Amino acid sequence: MYTSTQPRITTLLKAPLLAGTAGLTSPEERRPVVLSNSLALIVTLMVLGIGSYFYALHPTPFILVPVVTEAAGFMIVILLNHYRQYFRASLIMLLIHGIFAVYWSCLLEDAIPTDLVVAFLAVIVFHLCSTFFLNKERKVLLSTLVITLSLIALVHVNRRHPVIVPLQLSDNAEYMMHLLTSAGFVTMMVLVMSFYIGKIHALLQSERKAKEASIAKSTFLRETYHELRTPLNAIYGIAQLLQLRKSDQQNTEERREIDDLYSACYIARNIINNVLDMSRIDAGRFNTVIRESLDLKECVGHCTAISRYIAHSRGIIIRESFDQQLPAIIRSDKIILTKIINNLLSNAVKFATGNSIVSVTCERHGQQILCRVINEGIIHPEKAQHIFEAFVSERNQITEATGLGLSITKHLVTLLGGRIYIEPDEMSTHTIIAFTLPLETARGSSHTPIKQHYRRNVFPGATALVIEDDPVSSALLTKILAHMGIIPSLCHDGEAALHRIRLERPDIIITDLHMSGMSGQELLWQLRRDSFLKDIPVLIVSGDAFVSVKEELLRAGASAYISKPVHFNELYQALSAHLPRFQTPA
Repeated sequence: MYTSTQPRITTLLKAPLLAGTAGLTSPEERRPVVLSNSLALIVTLMVLGIGSYFYALHPTPFILVPVVTEAAGFMIVILLNHYRQYFRASLIMLLIHGIFAVYWSCLLEDAIPTDLVVAFLAVIVFHLCSTFFLNKERKVLLSTLVITLSLIALVHVNRRHPVIVPLQLSDNAEYMMHLLTSAGFVTMMVLVMSFYIGKIHALLQSERKAKEASIAKSTFLRETYHELRTPLNAIYGIAQLLQLRKSDQQNTEERREIDDLYSACYIARNIINNVLDMSRIDAGRFNTVIRESLDLKECVGHCTAISRYIAHSRGIIIRESFDQQLPAIIRSDKIILTKIINNLLSNAVKFATGNSIVSVTCERHGQQILCRVINEGIIHPEKAQHIFEAFVSERNQITEATGLGLSITKHLVTLLGGRIYIEPDEMSTHTIIAFTLPLETARGSSHTPIKQHYRRNVFPGATALVIEDDPVSSALLTKILAHMGIIPSLCHDGEAALHRIRLERPDIIITDLHMSGMSGQELLWQLRRDSFLKDIPVLIVSGDAFVSVKEELLRAGASAYISKPVHFNELYQALSAHLPRFQTPA
């Protein structure tokens, strides 16, 4: 008999506490409802218990009727919660607490400390106002605060000018009532505050879990991108080598296939870089602007040269146009500006109609630079409204995209103090993406002129030691270095490389970062401590593309950091900066 009735008793006890929680799955949704029910139930029991005792001490309808009314009111709160009328339940609870706190304070006077009543009302109002705030009931929230202040004022006014006449109590009755009401108010305040302490603890736990998840995500991204970039480096490198030899191919179809392979690899490389850029933006680590003198024509020319491969494979011609009123040298962040133009050009070539023209124009509009990238083909009007949001992309029959490029571009344009938008086309046949930047004129010439495209035998006689444990990557690097006229030698681990460097003292060192035994970072540290070897330029080539790693290695003394998959033009530019005495004029 006992075992069969125990679950029923437990269920009956839990029923009022869990009223209105059916269907609420998350603890965050259930917790406020359970607390509201708990407060209503506990107060009902306290009111009935303490009220009965007060009535026994001083039998009067001024105690009996309010006790029954207050208890009934709190049971209505539970009933409203049961029918999911959470807002009304909170409002009724606030009104009952306020009205009866004032009533009992006035009726019992010295038996209830006024300061305790004020503190109790403040805690209850603070708790219940959060519900009104979440339900966006701002007017009710304001009214509640006004009513509460009025009730508190009423308690003090009633002490001087009694409207509710206090009961005449014996000293013993007054002492007991003072003791019980103080305990009741304090218990209620402790219950409410414990709820918020629990909520704060839950928030801290959530924050800790979020940090752990973020660290795990970063680790996963780092490892995944490193693993992904190494094979992609091989595919992209082979595609670039095939591009170099394409002129030797007599078969038109094979030449077109080489172009298609290169285009696909280049797009895959950009997608990976865009995902990394987006993660940096989300983490708030893409906010540094370094302004320097740069040649705008050279910057645009470099970007068009990179995109021309893919454009040529689709029969697209890229044209540039510059306003004569624009100064030759401007001040801006070269890296960010290059990313902006590259992203827009890549996007235009990707979605342009085949065998068409993509135009890049730069004009002066007062103290602003206005750049437009124009391609044939239109964006669907619905997509155009959200095209600069992350993961929104237009598709065509040629390709699909992640939808990150334009979102990143908008962030970069904003960093430089500009604005990006889609400009309407009168003929409705072209897509025009325009962006503005503040015009800052610089004197003199660009500090770091952008190099031209690499060519055969450009560094004759230079020697390089390549340290790479991946056979395909090492073979590709040695081939392109030999193509540029450099005499390469190969080593597969850092310890053996250090011995070779001391013997051969090459003109430049190109090393991977992650290798068995001595890593690229440790090798760099050893070289920079050696007075005989510390001046040899060291280029780090790695699939670890996270900015923190790059910055750490550059601070440690790396001459340059090139992310896999390696674009041969980027490698050429790094070599040009550190092998100028070997470089032949174009």
